[in-house]
Amino acid sequence: MKRSDRFAQSNETYQQDMREPHYNTYYQPVGKPPKKKKSKRIFLRILIILTIIIVLFLGLMYFMSSRANVDDLKSIENKNDYVAADQMPEYVRGAFISLEDERFYKHHGFDFKGTSRALFSTLSDHDVQGGSTITQQVVKNYYYDNERSFTRKLKELFVAHKVEKQYDKNQILSFYLNNIYFGDNQYTVEGAANHYFGATTNKNNQNLKQISVLQSAILASKVNAPSVYNIEDMSDNFINRVKTNLEKMKQLHYISDEQYEEAMAQLGN
Repeated sequence: MKRSDRFAQSNETYQQDMREPHYNTYYQPVGKPPKKKKSKRIFLRILIILTIIIVLFLGLMYFMSSRANVDDLKSIENKNDYVAADQMPEYVRGAFISLEDERFYKHHGFDFKGTSRALFSTLSDHDVQGGSTITQQVVKNYYYDNERSFTRKLKELFVAHKVEKQYDKNQILSFYLNNIYFGDNQYTVEGAANHYFGATTNKNNQNLKQISVLQSAILASKVNAPSVYNIEDMSDNFINRVKTNLEKMKQLHYISDEQYEEAMAQLGN
């Protein structure tokens, strides 16, 4: 072989060696560091653990809630001034539904929009805000009173669903209207109507005058702050809340335009 041929072959071999990857002491190609799979595995493990914790927590809340005997709600009917919702004028029922839970007849104890807002407020502000359905309020008022916590809110949701499965809407609304605080030691809408207006919510009661549209709106508005809102000396906030209630009652067709105008005139606005 000629000397020039040997040189050419040697140069070709050198260039080929230069193109092949070089390995460091850990036998990894230079320029190709090992993939970082460890952080991904840790993240997945944390995600799985959190998921298991959440599932177990929800399961525990459901178990605790399932122990609530919703048959006990029937005891509300034993009150002396109990009046079933279907024995009240439609505008009385509408006053409370319009202000507290306008989708009452459409949901099954849980209103996603309202409750999501309440849960978000609970998580962000460490406080429980409004947004509960009437069914949830029935559960809260009977079983949990003024307890304010995230776990109470969850238990309330599960029990509310159980209540909706066992009772119809008229019964649930009756439980609500006969177990809420109106101030001055009044816990039923009939008792409050008697106490504040000398009126009745019972369509079949001929001994007292029937509660008016405005009076119904006032009682429904007072529930929000029963110890603060004074019917004898109504604050601007209280009056504005009653106005809002009357407007919603008209929009949802619980009262006519004529009834709305009459109530607003009686309110003095």
